[in-house]
Amino acid sequence: MERLTLHNVTLSDAGWYTCAVINVYGQIQQSAWIEVLRSEPIDSGLSENVVLFVAIVIAFCAFAVTALIVAMCWRRHQPPKSRPLVFKENSIYFQQLNLPVDPQWEISRLQ
Repeated sequence: MERLTLHNVTLSDAGWYTCAVINVYGQIQQSAWIEVLRSEPIDSGLSENVVLFVAIVIAFCAFAVTALIVAMCWRRHQPPKSRPLVFKENSIYFQQLNLPVDPQWEISRLQ
């Protein structure tokens, strides 16, 4: 027995249909009533749990990427950490200041 599957039919396509065959041996025809049945909903194969899981994973990844971008931007715009200025006695900068010696607070620079 052969099966013929027709796609994209509507309920109004129901009715009598005739199949006719003609060849060198002769001809024959057969009529049949075709009834169109309502189709069952197509199961996409994805359950609600899978869809929910995928949505949560996508939301988490989006949050992680956003947090990473914010952290990188925040770090880039931070002022540099200040370091205390340490001058060596013979440094060029120290010599250019030409400050007077304060005997109460400093040891003589000549020593």
